[in-house]
Amino acid sequence: MKKKSMIAILMAVTIMALSFSGCGERTDLADQSVIEREDKTDLAVNTTEPETVQMQTESTEETSEIQIETEIAEEGSEQDTTQTQQAVQEDTGLVTQYSEGELNARREQQKNFAEARETLYSLPNSKEKTEEINQMDRQILANNAYNFLGKNIVFIGDSITEGITSAIDQNGNPVSYVTYANSYLRFNRVLNHGLGGRMFSDYGGEELSLTANFGNVTNIDSDIIVVFAGINDYLCVAEGKRFGDVYDKMSTAGYCGSVRMFMKQLQQYYGDRDIFFVMMYNTSKKSQGTCTDVEEQPTFNDYLEVQRILAKEYGFHVIELYNIGFMDCSDKESSDYYLRDGLHPKDNGNIVLGEHIAAELSLYFGQKQTN
Repeated sequence: MKKKSMIAILMAVTIMALSFSGCGERTDLADQSVIEREDKTDLAVNTTEPETVQMQTESTEETSEIQIETEIAEEGSEQDTTQTQQAVQEDTGLVTQYSEGELNARREQQKNFAEARETLYSLPNSKEKTEEINQMDRQILANNAYNFLGKNIVFIGDSITEGITSAIDQNGNPVSYVTYANSYLRFNRVLNHGLGGRMFSDYGGEELSLTANFGNVTNIDSDIIVVFAGINDYLCVAEGKRFGDVYDKMSTAGYCGSVRMFMKQLQQYYGDRDIFFVMMYNTSKKSQGTCTDVEEQPTFNDYLEVQRILAKEYGFHVIELYNIGFMDCSDKESSDYYLRDGLHPKDNGNIVLGEHIAAELSLYFGQKQTN
């Protein structure tokens, strides 16, 4: 029996078995999202890495509701508005109304959909593959069994987290994947600490280095920390650029040393929190930079592998995109559909990205309660 047939049967059986799973269509994806953004001053970074942008001042809006101005009705990147502007029919962030028996049934449903989703990872990377994985993400979210209303979360990253090239909300702030993740899980407080040009290393200056500027990118009140970075380190073209040695526990040199130092600080100051590192999707972008300390130039996946190895060493969680082929945009069809410029997500990309990250958080915390 083919994998798609197996998945279709599993979905049909599990949906029929649990009518309260809330798998209805979404009607307003982010109508109640509250995103708090740190103040940013005008910034024009003079480096040779390609993600440098000029930022405009953004003030924190602590209680404003986000109304998305969708910008998806453009040639070659349209999504049916009944899909992109849908919200989960029931509020998946509010699960307190369910009995323990109902919550256990939801957790079991989530496990079934997660197992069905995993069978898709071996399919050839394509736009259709991402769409199929996304359908499973939505089923996982429709069966959310964890109440995030008491959790504070901070998303740390570069311009992808910040939302460069995406839609703009009514307050003039970019709408990134963070917005969509929060639309499902409804955290108590969300901080978007994304900034264009950020990297682990300090080739763009101390302010753009996650490691050197550690105190200003984290938040002591956050219960959950999500880090999504590394592409700028890979694409950066800088004199004397170094890759480093991931297994050298004493060295702080190069990319490897910077990632290790950042994770070491996270463990030291936030070791009691739940910390996740997102392994970015693939793109057609190739680095033109040269690492002076290695003969064979590292690939982007080599950069991500450093994060995987060190996250395991320090006891952090990994949300995988690259290795499972999710939103793989190395081909033109996927890139045109999900990305604005071959790197940054447009709304199509931010939606599925936010849903996947939210599904991973929902799975982790939902299953954690049963252990």
